[in-house]
Amino acid sequence: MTLWHTTIAVLINLLWGSMFIAAVIGLREFPPILFTGIRFALLAVLLFAFLGVPRRLIAPLVRIGLVMGAGMYLTLYLSIALAENTASIAVFSKLEVPFALILGVLLLGERMDVARIAGVCIAMIGAAIITFDPAAFDDLPALFWMSVSCGFSAYGFIQIRRLGKIHPLSIVAWISVVSAPILLLTSLAFESDHFAVIQTATWSGWLALVYTAVMSSVIANSGLYFLLQRYPVILVTPFGLLSPIFAVIGGILFLDDVLTLGLIFGGTLILFGVTWINLRAARPDVVAQKSTP
Repeated sequence: MTLWHTTIAVLINLLWGSMFIAAVIGLREFPPILFTGIRFALLAVLLFAFLGVPRRLIAPLVRIGLVMGAGMYLTLYLSIALAENTASIAVFSKLEVPFALILGVLLLGERMDVARIAGVCIAMIGAAIITFDPAAFDDLPALFWMSVSCGFSAYGFIQIRRLGKIHPLSIVAWISVVSAPILLLTSLAFESDHFAVIQTATWSGWLALVYTAVMSSVIANSGLYFLLQRYPVILVTPFGLLSPIFAVIGGILFLDDVLTLGLIFGGTLILFGVTWINLRAARPDVVAQKSTP
């Protein structure tokens, strides 16, 4: 990978990591369901041109929209809204990798070798350490919803894999169109003072909302697609481990987050477990095994 393309990969994960910080700022002014609904309404308008897909893909994309939009992103922002320490949930978000492996075994009949089972176990031990860290007890509801979000994310990624070749922004566009009305109606039913919230929101709150939508879902996804057109997945995906690191650094610098020994140790185990899984997936014998009918 060239230096320029490596820089792009790092910047993509900087955007994803900083999304946690922007979301915390925005959710101080918006209730989580309304925040998520407006976010997807904005994306639906921006990505309207990407809605054109073959008719056979519409039904699967609607299902993915329900899982990823009304499921994953709603629980993600609910987790961020409840979190006292952004660092813990940012690291927890990487559990989507072992969750995806487990669901791949359960739903697709895929096989996990001993090495990848070890990676899943290491990541889960790290998650348990963070969960039972006394300093994280106030964040247990946030960690619960982040775990649910990772489950939705892993299931959604499995459904996306079944689509075949499709532009990533078409997926984002359909997730947005499907989930925006559901989330906005849900917000009307369960949240209150919508007019007052919108009227009193500051420019920083609105900027944070727009940032999570445009920079994370549009710019970062476009950059990822640019790299995946030029390099194999096994070379691009390991950079994803940078996003929680950037989120942790941002939380310390801008949100007064505190790093505890449990968070450091548990987070290291999660990232090590995910790295181990990615390295195993990159081995030639594993790739050959996957390509064998």
